[in-house]
Amino acid sequence: MKVVILGYGFIGNIHLSAYQKMNDVEVAGIYSTTKTGRIEGIPVYNDLDECLEQADVVDICLPTFMHREVFEKAVAKGKHIFLEKPMAHTEEDCRFMLEQEQRSDVKVMVGQVLRYFPEYRQLKENIDPEKPASSLLSRRSQLPVSAKNWSLERKNSGGVILDLLLHDIDFARWAFGPVTRIFAQSDTEHYYALLTLRHENGSITRLEGSWRYDGGFVQEAEIAQENELFTYNSQDVLPLQVHKNISASKDSTEIPAVLLRDDPWYLELREFIDAIRNDRPVPITLEDAYESTRVALLALKSADEKRPISLVKELNT
Repeated sequence: MKVVILGYGFIGNIHLSAYQKMNDVEVAGIYSTTKTGRIEGIPVYNDLDECLEQADVVDICLPTFMHREVFEKAVAKGKHIFLEKPMAHTEEDCRFMLEQEQRSDVKVMVGQVLRYFPEYRQLKENIDPEKPASSLLSRRSQLPVSAKNWSLERKNSGGVILDLLLHDIDFARWAFGPVTRIFAQSDTEHYYALLTLRHENGSITRLEGSWRYDGGFVQEAEIAQENELFTYNSQDVLPLQVHKNISASKDSTEIPAVLLRDDPWYLELREFIDAIRNDRPVPITLEDAYESTRVALLALKSADEKRPISLVKELNT
C-alpha cells in the first residue's frame, strides 16, 4: 500500500519511522514547503496536488490551520486519510470536514495517540465507566519549536489547550464518557491552562497543561475510583501503579516497565492501514475526534469569557 506524508516536521518524522517498519507499506512521497530533493530516498514534493497523485493513502501532519484545505483536496481525490490531531482549529472547519467525509467513501482516522500508549490503555481497562471517578491529568513541556513557530500563535494552533491538552481531554472522554460542563482558565499567551470537566456519569476531571515547564516532558495521571487509586508519571522508572483497597492497605501492584515500551504511533498507524486493507471501520473516527476537539474549543471559549460552559446549552444554541 502506498502512502504519502504531508508535512515533515516532528510528527511527520515519527510517522515515517513507523511506516518504515511495515513490510506492506511504501512511503511514495513527502510533501514539504521547505525541503527539496529526497528524504531517506523518498522523493519530496513541493506541489501538493502532484504529491497527492502518488498514493491512495495520505497522512496529514501539517500545521493545524492548514488541515481543512488539505483535507478537502484529499477527499475530493478519493484518498483515505490519516489526520493528525487536532482535526482543525475552528468549529466551522470541523463541521465542514465532517460534511466532506460523510459525502465520500473514504476512510478517515484521527491520530489521538494517547489511546495507544499502553499505560493509558491499562488505566482505561481498570476503570469502571459506570462509576464516578475523580481524576487529575497533567501534561507539561517546554515551548514547542515549529516552522515559523506557528504553534505559539493561538489563532493558528489553539494554544496549549487545543494543541497539547487535547490529548488528555480525549482520554477523559474515552475513559469517563461524555462531558457535560467545562470551566477553563488560561494565561494571556495560552501557554498554561487549567480545566475542570464534569462528565455525564458524575466523574470530575481536572487537567493541567503547560508549555512553561523546563524539567523535561512529563505526563501524569491520578485517578481515584471507590477504593482504588491509579497513578502514572512518565518520568518514573516504573511509571504505572495500581493501589488496591487504599482505605485498608498501602500494598500496590506494579506493572513492569518492559510492558510499556510499544510504539504507540506505530500501533495507531498499523490499525489504520489494516482497516483500509480489510475494509473495516477505523478505530478513531472523525466524528469521535470532533467530540474531543469540540470540548477543547469550548474550553477556549470558557477561558476567554471567564465562565463555565454547559455543553447541553451549547447544543441548543
